[in-house]
Amino acid sequence: MKTYLDWSAYDTYGLGDAYAGIPATGGNYAKAVAVCMNNRQCQRAGKGVMCPSFRISGDDAHSTQARVKAFKAALNGELGDDPFVHPQLAAAMDLCVSCKGCKKECPSAVDMTLIKTEYLAQRNARTGVPLRSRLFAGLPRWLHQRRRLLARLIGWRNGSPLAARLAERWLDRNLPTNTPSA
Repeated sequence: MKTYLDWSAYDTYGLGDAYAGIPATGGNYAKAVAVCMNNRQCQRAGKGVMCPSFRISGDDAHSTQARVKAFKAALNGELGDDPFVHPQLAAAMDLCVSCKGCKKECPSAVDMTLIKTEYLAQRNARTGVPLRSRLFAGLPRWLHQRRRLLARLIGWRNGSPLAARLAERWLDRNLPTNTPSA
């Protein structure tokens, strides 16, 4: 597997019994994924910033541990020949906000932000960069070059309830609801 980021920092990982869960493919990227020791610190309540999407939703599927499990399945070939476009991996990564809380607070220092960056590079190489991402990436250029047009579009969007609903449906994301944890 060709990676887009430099994973050489994980070159020495994988020695000893603690790393028995390293996926079959992915090289040092797989070693970075296998850093998770399943201690469930990403699924705790209380102080800290670890995994805001899990804290808000209370759903284990939105924890760092669940994301690592999805990546291990992908790199072990359980999600088909092209796992980076598999809906299960996309669902696992959808609500990761790349906050680096896992890197800071996890005893194993799982760097989900870096893992997610590689995932996005792999997915975008196969499917292309999504329109929403291209629009937001080009916003500074648009603001500079098409200031008047953009001002008219924003005015039209703000002045029309129908246009506002359509724009929100197209550009916004559905966030999880706050469900009390048992």
